[in-house]
Amino acid sequence: MNEERVVESLIRAGLLWCQAEVPDGELPVSAAWLAVGCRREDGRRDETVNRNAPQLIEKANAGWLRLAIDSGFMGEDREFLVGVDCADEQSTPVLRWVRVRLSDDWDVMGIGAASGVLGSAAGVPEFVMLSVDGNIILRGTTWKDSIGVLVVQNPHMIQIIRDYVKRRNVNPRTPDRERAEGEAWLRKHPLGED
Repeated sequence: MNEERVVESLIRAGLLWCQAEVPDGELPVSAAWLAVGCRREDGRRDETVNRNAPQLIEKANAGWLRLAIDSGFMGEDREFLVGVDCADEQSTPVLRWVRVRLSDDWDVMGIGAASGVLGSAAGVPEFVMLSVDGNIILRGTTWKDSIGVLVVQNPHMIQIIRDYVKRRNVNPRTPDRERAEGEAWLRKHPLGED
């Protein structure tokens, strides 16, 4: 999906494009997807809705907003980062963060999920978002019987995420851009054992 189509899809979801490039040192998008593998011990919190529930989209959107507000994911400016693939259909994925602002009229779990950027169909979300400060991952996903979002704070403290970034950094198949992002993120968030 090229950048123009990404922008159009985000706008339809009520996410207004603010900036294409974000500062160095942000968690690689591919690593943020791992939030779904985090545990309660890592600080993970979930909001889910049964897929057969009446008003599925409305309830899932309300859960997304509740978790975003309760976790401090969005500031007063309502801005955050969304992980997108800006490659065309014939290319390997080009994952990057784009900065967006939540409009007054938004629909992440319905129109957003149907856009192909935040999922594969209305009510079938698959997305990853990051707070502007990089300290909170908000991940939307679909399970067998439910849909929802989960939040993980301080990803730099979560071993599964750190280990993934380290492995990608030494893998010769990792794209140069992703390797540079991972190295910058680890430098920004050093831990004693690294």
